[in-house]
Amino acid sequence: MRRTRLSFGERLIAILKQEGVEVIFSQGDLSMKDIQLHAEAQGLKVVGPRHEASAIFMAMGYHAMTGKVQVAIGAPGPGQANLLPAAITAAQEHIPVIIFGARRQHAVDTAVRRGRWLYASLLPNFKEVCKFAAKLEQLSHLDEVVHEAFRQALSGTPGPVYIEYDAELNERSADFPSLPSPSRYRAPAQPAPAGAIEDAHRMLRAARSPILLAGAGVQRSRAQGAFVELAHRLKCPVLTTLGGAGAFPETEAQWLRYMGQAGGKAIAAADLLLVVGTCLPETANYGRLQNFAANDEGRQVILIEPDAAAVGVNRPIDLALIGQIDLVLAQLLETVGDGAAFPEHAELEKWRKSSKAEDKALMDNLPRSNRLHPGHLMIEARKAVPEEAVIVVDGGLTMLYQYAFFEKQSAEFIYTANFGHLGSGMGLAIGAQLAAQSDTGRAQPVCLISGDGALGFHIMDFETAVRHSLPIVIVLNDDQALGAEMAQHMQHIGHEIQVTFSPVNYAAMAEAMGGIGIRVERREDIAAAVKEAFTQAAARNKPAIVQVPTDQDASYTYPVPYVGELAGWKGADVLARI
Repeated sequence: MRRTRLSFGERLIAILKQEGVEVIFSQGDLSMKDIQLHAEAQGLKVVGPRHEASAIFMAMGYHAMTGKVQVAIGAPGPGQANLLPAAITAAQEHIPVIIFGARRQHAVDTAVRRGRWLYASLLPNFKEVCKFAAKLEQLSHLDEVVHEAFRQALSGTPGPVYIEYDAELNERSADFPSLPSPSRYRAPAQPAPAGAIEDAHRMLRAARSPILLAGAGVQRSRAQGAFVELAHRLKCPVLTTLGGAGAFPETEAQWLRYMGQAGGKAIAAADLLLVVGTCLPETANYGRLQNFAANDEGRQVILIEPDAAAVGVNRPIDLALIGQIDLVLAQLLETVGDGAAFPEHAELEKWRKSSKAEDKALMDNLPRSNRLHPGHLMIEARKAVPEEAVIVVDGGLTMLYQYAFFEKQSAEFIYTANFGHLGSGMGLAIGAQLAAQSDTGRAQPVCLISGDGALGFHIMDFETAVRHSLPIVIVLNDDQALGAEMAQHMQHIGHEIQVTFSPVNYAAMAEAMGGIGIRVERREDIAAAVKEAFTQAAARNKPAIVQVPTDQDASYTYPVPYVGELAGWKGADVLARI
């Protein structure tokens, strides 16, 4: 067998490139010099975040837009440690990221010493978090370790994997055989069995009141178009989980708000639930509590799921379609044909009108005072954010305000709906914007809707967006507080304790870092300011912050939309079992 002498970085980049990796997210460091040298030489983009956690968040955002696995790398010791919290988030969100952590040389790693510089034994921590974690100490093991990492990251329920490599490998070369294609060392994506598809078709045909429920997996498998088409042919109500927003545009006549009253009625009346791209998490009541509890024994459930081990965990399932989501949706589309056999849903039009009336009532009942309510910020921003924009959300109550008042019109929505990791938004938006660059040079707009508390975690990566000419627009709900915590403190303590912030001029910070900063204080000026931010960002290829100071007291003075439903999730399962 013919062999070619290659360095560590040269061989690693060849494997990554063959797997479809397009970006390496890592700061520059001697421990990764050969990787970055060959990444640049072989046409991969290298993006250096200001914090290693952001490297993983960026890889997650890129994956959400492309379905492709990307790579994040951390330097020895502190760099590895900084990766860990974001690795936890990727695990909880079921997003495959290939994480590399450089480690001091073997002699240091295996020595019995105290006070070793830039060193901590972190592999056990990553083993607790990731689907797969391994040491790479010998160049002869490179192929098998990286191949196993991709196998594990993409099989079953996706998730992050971790490879800890000896930094001295940067100085080594070895003779390697030609690379096998990925299809020779890991199984390709699989459709569902044909018999199961036929069973699903019979169940759908027999259902009197079916509903569709979409989760984040629809977007991450890049199956939004197929999902929308299937919904159109089935002519039934469509609901989306917190992470599934965008799988079905909220402007569609079949869409009902999951946490709204009309959505609850549709769930309670359903005799068949087709679940796509979600594990039915706690925030979806496990598919059996709250509204699902009504008529649960008379409701059949079909689950589209790539991982057989996930079936039946959160609730019993009547039929599991095990396969990659986009492939299974294509199978269902072929089976149901043009949808002529499926009648219009008898109650859908009534529920849709009721849902729209609920939304209008929420808007009409927003308080009108001299201080700007976050709900009004969302309403006004929606008027100016481009319809096709990718929406990224970061924050606590900010998430609920956008859920209630910012209509999702595009197919792209990114949010850490399971883990709710504050501070992830900046990295997610950067990854999404990198992926959204078109071949013509015109970028699909990306809008990050964030609270000021969330943005503060990784705001220095705004400079990363400046450095890479990424026209992200951040709409900032600046209430100078952690809103959810503020409400709890005021209700249970009577005053706040370290959950409010000093005034910060985020618009000036944006300008100081080379971007665009706009501060707006009046409701009637918000739409124009957001529109100007998108115009300037696109023209200058620079990110922008639209800072909107809002009422700090809104979180506890006025009802927060759907906060009761949110609080109802906590402990609901425990109470159901008592």
